[in-house]
Amino acid sequence: MKVLGIAILLVIGLFFNNIHVSAQTVTLTPRYIQKIHLQNPERALHLLDSVEQNHLPGIQPYETDMLRSMCYEVLGEYVLKEKYARRALASDSVQSVPSRKVRMLVALMGSLVEQGKNEEAIRCGREAIKLSRLLHDEGREGETLLNIGRIFRNMNRRQEAFELFHQAIEAMKETTNVRIMANLSTSYGEMMTLLMDENRLEEAAAMGKEREALIGRMAGMPGPPPGYIDQQYGFHYSKMAYLLMAKGDAQEAESYYRKYMRTDFSQAPSSAGQIIPYLLEAKRYSEALRLNGNDMTNYQEAYGNDTVNYIYLVILNRFAQAYRGLSMYKEADAYQQRLSVVSDSIYTREQASRAHQYAMAFGLYEKELQLSQSQLVAQKRGFLLISSCIIIFILCVLIGIVLRNWRVTLRRNRIAAKQIDELLAQREKARDTCCQHEVSVPLPVAGKVEHDKADTIQDTNGQDTNSVEYERFLRLEYTLVHELLFLRPDFGRDDLISLSNINKNDLPRILRKYANADNVSSYLNRLRVEYAIKLMKDKPNLSFDAIAKEASFNSHSTFYRAFYKVCGMTPAQYMKAFGKENDSPFE
Repeated sequence: MKVLGIAILLVIGLFFNNIHVSAQTVTLTPRYIQKIHLQNPERALHLLDSVEQNHLPGIQPYETDMLRSMCYEVLGEYVLKEKYARRALASDSVQSVPSRKVRMLVALMGSLVEQGKNEEAIRCGREAIKLSRLLHDEGREGETLLNIGRIFRNMNRRQEAFELFHQAIEAMKETTNVRIMANLSTSYGEMMTLLMDENRLEEAAAMGKEREALIGRMAGMPGPPPGYIDQQYGFHYSKMAYLLMAKGDAQEAESYYRKYMRTDFSQAPSSAGQIIPYLLEAKRYSEALRLNGNDMTNYQEAYGNDTVNYIYLVILNRFAQAYRGLSMYKEADAYQQRLSVVSDSIYTREQASRAHQYAMAFGLYEKELQLSQSQLVAQKRGFLLISSCIIIFILCVLIGIVLRNWRVTLRRNRIAAKQIDELLAQREKARDTCCQHEVSVPLPVAGKVEHDKADTIQDTNGQDTNSVEYERFLRLEYTLVHELLFLRPDFGRDDLISLSNINKNDLPRILRKYANADNVSSYLNRLRVEYAIKLMKDKPNLSFDAIAKEASFNSHSTFYRAFYKVCGMTPAQYMKAFGKENDSPFE
């Protein structure tokens, strides 16, 4: 009876706690979520979870999807942004209201562009344009036309891009709305850039005059935030100076340069480098180097020494141009080589980021399933509060199941963080046990770590771990590891056959079966990666360059690829998970 009383008190406490939580969050509104989502998108998402879980009034389901799409845009999770934009568009509450539908079409279009789904993005954009015209929303129409034009430009379909940029300008040209005029100014700038790329400099200069007049009109109107007009002039003057110098009109280009220098924009450390293209075109290489050096310093302060992005590529390219102009070819070539390496690194990172986004989407799907189960439990709880003691007992059982699942989830999270080290330890134990004539530990298959595997490590290839062949393989690996034969640069297939007495025709099969390796090179690289991991732990101050060299890798890129293939993460990611950070610029 005492236990039953405790159970009743627990249920009542949970009930009133939910009431308290509901009272705290019932005032949530779409406006409040919009207000905080830019600065704190994670909190906004958490609040939306609470709204769904507690069935709070104030935010409709379609609004939740729209707000989630906005939050994931801020986080750069474009797969999830696409998911919730599509869910919102599937709602009758969005389909029946053109203003909502056009917002979600534009959001979906943006997420598709980020994922390289250009054709579908164009279709969404065209539908958004039709709705914008129906709503007489020239601002949305012009902005969408501009975005589709950018897609065509990136696809190298320049003529279609010209037409869309022109349509965007025409759609917004007669507006008196300052916000739309700001988009029009951007459209002028995009058109100028496209014309300059096509060497249509006269047309670009004429477009620049129109943009300058537009900025002048905006300057005399209320609405622009402080500093905006100065910024617009700064961008425009720097572009015009470069354009006119490229066109051969050095005198007028110089006059725009002087106008640029009179703006506050030109004195700000974050924007002073906008004039560098003009300085390079004017062959004022020393000034360009000085400003570009300041840009590099500002970049390192903002992003750190280990972060690379497209801004960094622009800075490196300008260094290469300036040094080449000064006939300092050695320095120019050095920056050109860095530019090539960084470009490859960014591409690899973007591919990995895309894979991460899909993994996040899958994880969110599981979370939604758990949320649905939680909602079902909450509904049952309300019924159980007015039921008999038997129903209360059943509820306690359900709570116990939820708690057990929670503990299992925590344990799996811990296992995921330690799985690489455990795999290596088990492999070493298997080899040592074999050499003591006791093969009792199954060999874990090396490969990328998967966080959703079962708690126990099984032999996924189903091999007979007690076979003589398996024991011979373990003894071979024991010799390779303890004598560090795999570190010898000249150690290869023939040496492995000679050491193991394995028939050369059987060797590929044995490596696939017991080491999950396609060939001898892949197998030796796996052993070298395991050795590199030990070095990271034993000598945490070593750079990745030194570790790669000690582990007998021929190059940084070979070490990087082998490590990623074996561990499913980069060396830097592993070191951070292990609790250390390496200052090597290798990553």
